[in-house]
Amino acid sequence: MKFFAGLLWFMILLVRGVLLWILIPFAVVAWLTVHWWAQRASVGQAVCWYDQLLWAFLILIPFRLLLLLDPRTRAARFVELAEMRELKTYRISVLNELA
Repeated sequence: MKFFAGLLWFMILLVRGVLLWILIPFAVVAWLTVHWWAQRASVGQAVCWYDQLLWAFLILIPFRLLLLLDPRTRAARFVELAEMRELKTYRISVLNELA
């Protein structure tokens, strides 16, 4: 079962990688048109919100079998729009990795 769960996680990462090419530009355009004034969110918070919705969608809808195989996925949920301002943004720094 661990092999099958690992295979499902690999498939989720492949699908997510492809969908991020569409999702990130859409999230930036949505932030420019709506989220910066309606939710008072930063562009990073908007991108993180859309990414969390993508994770929840992938785990809860097409890869639903993963809920039975991996107990960590039971915490997956759709984040409400009102929670966008409270999201912590991703921080990736190349300079910290090199030092």
